[in-house]
Amino acid sequence: MDTIRPNHAYLDVLEPYEPPDLAAAAARAGVQQNELIRMVANENPFGTSPRVAEALGAFSEYHYHPDYGGVKDAVARYAGVDGDQVVLGNGADELIDLLVRLFAAPGEAVVTCPPTFSMYRFSARVNRCQVLAVPKTEDLSLDVRAVEEAVRAATAESSGERGGMPRILFVVSPGNPTGRAVPLEAIETLLELPLAVVVDEAYVEFGGESAVNLLSVYDNLVILRTFSKWAGMAGLRLGYMLLAPWLAQDVERIRPPYNVNTAAVVAALATFEDMDRVQANVATLIEQRGRLEAALGDVGYLEPLPSEANFVLCRVIGRPAEDVVAGLLDRGILVRDFSSSRMADYVRISVGRPEQNDALLRALEDLA
Repeated sequence: MDTIRPNHAYLDVLEPYEPPDLAAAAARAGVQQNELIRMVANENPFGTSPRVAEALGAFSEYHYHPDYGGVKDAVARYAGVDGDQVVLGNGADELIDLLVRLFAAPGEAVVTCPPTFSMYRFSARVNRCQVLAVPKTEDLSLDVRAVEEAVRAATAESSGERGGMPRILFVVSPGNPTGRAVPLEAIETLLELPLAVVVDEAYVEFGGESAVNLLSVYDNLVILRTFSKWAGMAGLRLGYMLLAPWLAQDVERIRPPYNVNTAAVVAALATFEDMDRVQANVATLIEQRGRLEAALGDVGYLEPLPSEANFVLCRVIGRPAEDVVAGLLDRGILVRDFSSSRMADYVRISVGRPEQNDALLRALEDLA
């Protein structure tokens, strides 16, 4: 009997994600793994509220499937929407995949604006969709006119055919990896296009203006949010989307049952009970971001871009960016570099605690 093999032509366009090798990084720097300064993945260095650990330890019903009613209501109150406008996900990554599957059939197009979050392209390819990439401008701003032109041209070319028709557009605000927010006027312009517009607000707690008030005007708008950044819950994997109730029902039809684990539900509810502390940590990160931007601007070989997220993107001048990343790694500090030619001269630095930012700045001075 012949062995059943996967579709290799389909798999050949996919690259598995490889997270940082923390053990190797610690060995290289000669430190313990818990001594690494991780400024690479935009995680919250303050972690979760202390109430999260207490709640997780006190909860006694992990042997039952999770109940989402309470956390959906809490998310709705926090976001300022009705409960039937909320869909939960196992991290925002799962929600991106669900949205691609909902809107785009195989062969149809997912619109992205690189450089941007890689999961949009990944989910498009996994679902056998085409990717219509509309690059950002030279200064890394969203090119709204180019998006309009590309979508309308692709729609006209695909009229009457399924292949290549653009069905869904992903926009990040504040952007990753740029840190720049997209003006609401630009988002409204994009919402006039004949496709679903997903505004990824993973970093909105750190800056920018939410598009949530536009939900009552545009039923082709979907907003993505996450607990990973502001609430320090990256390891617990909880995201949510905000959208029109009828569209939420469609997503619920394809959402796996019990996709969000009970621990994430318990942690989210505990977070909402300790918002003063959590929001104080967010405020500290915003303050430290401003301090870091100013200090990085004084580093002779770095040019930081203004950011409204919990990281700062810097252009490296006069030397390879990979040398800066390697030099920091030797000192036990992990920052993000990029494999694409467009971003080869940049590094992205997640904002840390004050003492972590101090260590970073000392290391950058050593590398001068």
